[in-house]
Amino acid sequence: MQKTVLIVSYSFPPMGLSGVVRTSKMAKALAKSGWNVVVLSATPKVYLTYDETLLQELIDAGVHIYSTPSKTPPKQDSSSPGWFERTIMKPFLGQVYFPDSAIRWKRMAIAAADGIMNDYDVSVILSVSPPLSNFVITDIIAERHQVPFILDYQDGWTKGMTVDHPQKQRSSAHMKLEHHLLNRAARIIVPSRIAKEQMIKDYRFLEHEDVMIIPAGFDRDDMVGVHLSNVHPSTMTIMHTGKADMTGHLPAFLQGFASVLKTSPDIQREVMVSFPGIVDDSLTSLIDKLGIRENVHQPGYIAHRDLFHAMSKADILLTESKSMYQIPRKIYEYIAMRKPLAIIAPEQSALASLARESGAGLLLHDVHASSMETYIRSLHSSWKLMKLPSQVPGFSETFAMDSFVDDLSIALTKAIRIS
Repeated sequence: MQKTVLIVSYSFPPMGLSGVVRTSKMAKALAKSGWNVVVLSATPKVYLTYDETLLQELIDAGVHIYSTPSKTPPKQDSSSPGWFERTIMKPFLGQVYFPDSAIRWKRMAIAAADGIMNDYDVSVILSVSPPLSNFVITDIIAERHQVPFILDYQDGWTKGMTVDHPQKQRSSAHMKLEHHLLNRAARIIVPSRIAKEQMIKDYRFLEHEDVMIIPAGFDRDDMVGVHLSNVHPSTMTIMHTGKADMTGHLPAFLQGFASVLKTSPDIQREVMVSFPGIVDDSLTSLIDKLGIRENVHQPGYIAHRDLFHAMSKADILLTESKSMYQIPRKIYEYIAMRKPLAIIAPEQSALASLARESGAGLLLHDVHASSMETYIRSLHSSWKLMKLPSQVPGFSETFAMDSFVDDLSIALTKAIRIS
């Protein structure tokens, strides 16, 4: 008999960007592996991006999607939140709503879940964060309908957050809530080994088998028809996909890039930086202020499947993180492309470790101006001499979604049996 899993995910296609891709690909993979997959999501007031291709492949796979309605018709607006929203409103809403502002979805989500439970014989729930309110809502649904659930941590929470911000301890209320949810969950999923080790260290009641490592991975179907050329182009393209903003190391990278261009005419003629995706207005302003517009390409959002064709034309794929344990989801799609990886991250971080394991990582840990300039020059020099690193043979295969969907399926089945 076919088993049914309900996935609770506040954000879901047709919304685009990497924040929803992992969940949508997981839903698709479970459906293809024999599960009846039902997804409960919200309809956002604003779509940063609208990706019909992600939605269509889910429909084709037989995934059932229930999106609670928005009070007002959703609109598409690719502009990033401004200074007021980021620095005033977001912290304010974080104080007003617990555990986050998405808890306002609770009443509507629970009502929709009641209807889903009446229509489907749901055996288990898979809850995805962020936002953390998904976990709270899932706990309530599971209790009401006596169904086991699994928590999928795409990002850290409370004690886990102290890996990156030891001086910013979260409130005891958050910690108590997390303790309660972890006790209730049949299994916990995290994206990396360092995240698993930290969680078991912080919550001593967790056993090794309680926490599974399932990375974001990539979908082999996205690679169909993508041609990986070995031709050495006349211009080196460094590409960063997804959302590009002022919060990470990209401003420092662009400042270093501008300094290099001013003193090296050959590099100015031979290097382009490309940002397919949503680029923050402040970052766009910085590009113009630095006078590097002719060397920066901003094509806007590209549909997820088409993005792989765009990446195939890049020479180096760039990502960055300030986190010790979080791994940007895009890195697995970069790995699928088997391209050299420009990684700006802490030396002992999970992202840096993954890059080193790939064999294709070009790592930078020190983001001071002089180090950034030296790094960019070394990227150009390696490209010029055709000495960019190559990925370890077979490395990408370990991160294909179908290589670990069986583990997820087993975890869901065990959760049903022990309930």
